[in-house]
Amino acid sequence: MNGSLQYSALTRLLTLNNQVHDLESRMLTESVPLSVMGLAVSDQAVSGSRIAEIQDEIDQAIRASLATCWLSNSDEEEEYEL
Repeated sequence: MNGSLQYSALTRLLTLNNQVHDLESRMLTESVPLSVMGLAVSDQAVSGSRIAEIQDEIDQAIRASLATCWLSNSDEEEEYEL
């Protein structure tokens, strides 16, 4: 694999890993709305929880990490085929 491409993939993976870690930390500070626990509360309290949005962002970053690994690995395999 090209050295600059390898460096670029590693940098991207580290950035995505840091992003996921930060999102997980932020998610742990979110409060769970009482309606989730079976008690009725206002719609405003439910919409105030960003847990599902943060989970979606984490999933997106993980998919980007997997794609980065796959793409960097496919470049490496092409070099061996030549």
